[in-house]
Amino acid sequence: MCRFAGRGHIAMLTITQASRAAAAAGGALLIAAFVATTFAGRVPAKPEKNVILVYIGAENCAPCDTWQRNQGAAFRDSAEFRHLTYREVKSPSLFGVLEDKNWPEDLRAYRQAIGRGTGVPLWLIIADNRLIMQSSGLAQWQETVFPKVKSLLR
Repeated sequence: MCRFAGRGHIAMLTITQASRAAAAAGGALLIAAFVATTFAGRVPAKPEKNVILVYIGAENCAPCDTWQRNQGAAFRDSAEFRHLTYREVKSPSLFGVLEDKNWPEDLRAYRQAIGRGTGVPLWLIIADNRLIMQSSGLAQWQETVFPKVKSLLR
């Protein structure tokens, strides 16, 4: 009888351990289900790039005026515009485009990349304080500048 009681005690201990293991497994499944449903569909956020688009133009520049009225106006209404910093450097004359008085001090460091013979309208794309691209000419807006801006904002 003592033996039987001992076995019953051991059997009871085994059942209790099995119950605890099942409860722990069930708890782990419950936590996993909670985490899966709470965070389903969430993609880890990519670190945002600090993208700056600098437009450089002149008041007496017909292509600059065309861009401002047409593509520039459309761009300012675009979704991309809301996700970057847009700056303008305008000179009263084509001859003064590179003069200090027309450039904000914080953008002057990027000006050194612009050659003397570069035309306007001109765009500089800066991401995380690095000059990524410079391009000039009305056709370049659609062909290279705007596509590059879009790719940086993805």
